[in-house]
Amino acid sequence: MNSQLQLAVNHALAVNQSLSRQRLAYGSMPNLSGNTKRDRIYEEFGYPKELNFSHFYNMYDRNAIASAGVDRLIDGCWEDYPEVFEGDKQKDAEGVTGWDKTIAKILKKWFPVIKEADKRGVIGSYSAILLQVRDSKDWSEPIDGNTLRRSKENGLVRFIPVWEAQLDVSEWDTDPNSEDYGYPRMYRYISLPVGKATNAPAREIKVHPDRVIILCERAADGLLTNGYSILKKGYNDALDLEKVSGGAAEGFLKNASRQLNFNFSKEVDLGDIAKLYNVEIDQLANAMDEQVKKLNQSTDSSVIMQDGNVSVLSVAPADPSSSFNTSLSKFAASIPIPVKVLIGQITGERASTEDNKDWAKTRMSRRNGFLTSVIESLIERLWRIGIINPPKGEVITVSWSDLLAPSYAEKLDNANKLADVATKTTNALGVPVIKANEIRAAAELPTLPEFEDDMIDKIEDEPLDDKQDKKSDNTEE
Repeated sequence: MNSQLQLAVNHALAVNQSLSRQRLAYGSMPNLSGNTKRDRIYEEFGYPKELNFSHFYNMYDRNAIASAGVDRLIDGCWEDYPEVFEGDKQKDAEGVTGWDKTIAKILKKWFPVIKEADKRGVIGSYSAILLQVRDSKDWSEPIDGNTLRRSKENGLVRFIPVWEAQLDVSEWDTDPNSEDYGYPRMYRYISLPVGKATNAPAREIKVHPDRVIILCERAADGLLTNGYSILKKGYNDALDLEKVSGGAAEGFLKNASRQLNFNFSKEVDLGDIAKLYNVEIDQLANAMDEQVKKLNQSTDSSVIMQDGNVSVLSVAPADPSSSFNTSLSKFAASIPIPVKVLIGQITGERASTEDNKDWAKTRMSRRNGFLTSVIESLIERLWRIGIINPPKGEVITVSWSDLLAPSYAEKLDNANKLADVATKTTNALGVPVIKANEIRAAAELPTLPEFEDDMIDKIEDEPLDDKQDKKSDNTEE
């Protein structure tokens, strides 16, 4: 027995030593940039060596390009809200069910909150939605589903969007036999606004996982410790944009401030100049500074000189557009978002059209992937805790509008092209290869029975004499 216990202790010590070595090796990496020649390159270029939530939040809050990247992604993905119905896509054609109406009523109220939580998860490594319900339980306890099944949707108080800085893990599930092994067993929520100075009291609350929906897009396992901000990859480039634009603005400001340089010859008696300014010689520098201020504030001021000259200290500022555009392109690629979409500049019809199509694909992919999974997880949690009834077969469909669908002008253009093909083939072959209803379908117009294929085929199958008789009758009329 003692030998088995000793083996277990030795094994535990070996595992702990291995984990310690791995953590030490990771934490002591001197060169996070990968540059083997200059291991302090981040510090030399003015970049933070390690990034945290404060860096990303401040970047979004103060940098116009970073803010535009986040806002355009979120607003583009949430430009309209999806429809949610029970069953698969084929069930949608059977009409709206009572379950569909119930979930639509709930989501209509809380979709803006889900959108806000999504934005916070994009800026930080993760975000969360806290479920506040009327179950008469402490937040640190599991949700009482029996109570909520009696009150249904009236048991839902609100969804609370939470920043990364407001929520972390206070206890992990360390039981290897548990289904939730490696995931949080308890969260810690700090009720305090982020990015604002306030006198409101900070409250620390323990929250059970039943009451938390984690949004961690860039972690395949959904574990919040594996997420990262969308601004991380392009952070250095966004910082370079500030350096370039700020440096260029500072250069223009210094040139506009007319800093003056006074040159006197060696024969000049500074005492005589001081008398001209009606000051003592030790006050001459201050008097000349006051004169420079008057020159910059007024257009009719003058300066007194003696055997000397005054010149303006200025340099021709370099054109910052090349460096700015390079950093802008790199930052846009990290989102990814076309540069013209990011800054709202549309030049060249074909280029802008292709950019918009590519951007629409990016948003559709995010809609059908991450955002759909968030909505499904949220709705599943609602029926698990009793707020709503489970759908039939516990299957739901989240249906988004098609961002790649052609506009009405494009539909009419497609119909016009089909009509042109029909005209040309009729002139060349005597028979149109495009039917009338096909042209109407391209413009998303309802088909007409008089243009159905069987009616046209019936007319084409009539004897030639009958057609001529009908033609003559119409002529006589």
